[in-house]
Amino acid sequence: MKQKKEIYQLHQYQKSKRTLRKCIVTGQSRESVKMIRFVLGPFGEVVPDVEEKLPGKGMWVTSCHETISKTVEKRSFERSMHQKVLISDGFLENIERKLVDRAVSAVGLARRAGRVLAGHTKIDRALRERKVLFRIEAKDGAEGGRNKLTRLDPNIPILDCVYGKELARAFEKRDAIHLAIAVDNKNGNDGLVAKFKKDFGRLEQFRKSNKNVKLENSTYQCIETII
Repeated sequence: MKQKKEIYQLHQYQKSKRTLRKCIVTGQSRESVKMIRFVLGPFGEVVPDVEEKLPGKGMWVTSCHETISKTVEKRSFERSMHQKVLISDGFLENIERKLVDRAVSAVGLARRAGRVLAGHTKIDRALRERKVLFRIEAKDGAEGGRNKLTRLDPNIPILDCVYGKELARAFEKRDAIHLAIAVDNKNGNDGLVAKFKKDFGRLEQFRKSNKNVKLENSTYQCIETII
């Protein structure tokens, strides 16, 4: 019964009409799934609303570390709200933590719905049987094991913007390196793909602007191939 509930929740992320939002820094309109919403808290503090549920006027910014830094430097939040605002210490780090939480939550939801395969052996078998929708590889995982799986089917999209210890939170383990999302021909895949595209995509885009972080793939580009 619980698994059916998780499957139903995944279906709530079915593709719908694309919503465009205007970035308060660049002035460019982009899909909301590639942006982060901010609101003002009760004391005038800027709060990242990554779940897009908080009340109040939303301020939309492209999910990019550099762009959000410019938002603070140029006081774009103040101009948007026509008042002084408060920026907390560790503002950018807090945003990243929230984005990681969303990505890990997506993995956890898929796991509870029975869609996650963990470990090299299980994924190897599923790849040979053509039962893998896409793979998730820890960004800090060893290249050897990853490449062995890739050689089995080079066309399977790979998401790799999350560290092993972060992924492990979805399993209550110390580490998680190789994961795969299984195909579900009975219940469909669109809802799950839409959720991963948004939650992993925003994190990938945010971390991509950090010159010290190397990302092999673009989450938006590679996951589009299975929609």
